[in-house]
Amino acid sequence: MSTLLSSYESEFKVTLEQARSSLNNAGSEPLPQRNAVLKQVEQQQEELFDLLDQMEIEVNNSVRDSQERAVHKAKIREYKKQVQTALKQPLQKLIDSRDRDMLFGDMSDSVPSTLNDEQRQQLLSNHSLLASSGDKLRDATRIASETEGIGSQIMMDLRSQRETLENSRNTLFQADSYVDKSIRTLKTMSRRLVANKFISYAIIAVLILLILLVLFSKFR
Repeated sequence: MSTLLSSYESEFKVTLEQARSSLNNAGSEPLPQRNAVLKQVEQQQEELFDLLDQMEIEVNNSVRDSQERAVHKAKIREYKKQVQTALKQPLQKLIDSRDRDMLFGDMSDSVPSTLNDEQRQQLLSNHSLLASSGDKLRDATRIASETEGIGSQIMMDLRSQRETLENSRNTLFQADSYVDKSIRTLKTMSRRLVANKFISYAIIAVLILLILLVLFSKFR
């Protein structure tokens, strides 16, 4: 594991624990203090998701072994589940509870008296829709970041495969040049072999001719 990845993971664990502790104590706080705590936890939640995105990018860029990369990705998915179940969902419940208190309790003086219960419920529903839209926007941002990381990894893999293909092509070209040299060498050797055969035949013919001349001169 790289030093940067270890740093991200340590920071994630510390931030998550702080957010959990703040969230557990927020329900018993008075409304003004509760607002401040919930705002702080929302910021910590965004920091946690940013850290997970950075961890995923670092895994895609620095971890080369596919098995090790799969282990880190599984751990990151587990961290995302922890944020979802232990932080995001309880935080949303406390935010909804706070909004109800603001509408029906502590902030009843600031709401026009002409609003009936149905209109107030509509306000709560609209707020929930806005909160849901914000969550979807954040999820879309994270998905875009994850997609970017996957795209970056795919580009790296394609670049690596391209380099491998280029090296293979260069190797083939080099082997082809060796084959051409071998063929030329074999042709040269073949020509020399034919020439040596003719020379041998010529020498044998000269020797036979000399023997015949010697014999002819002896028995003449």
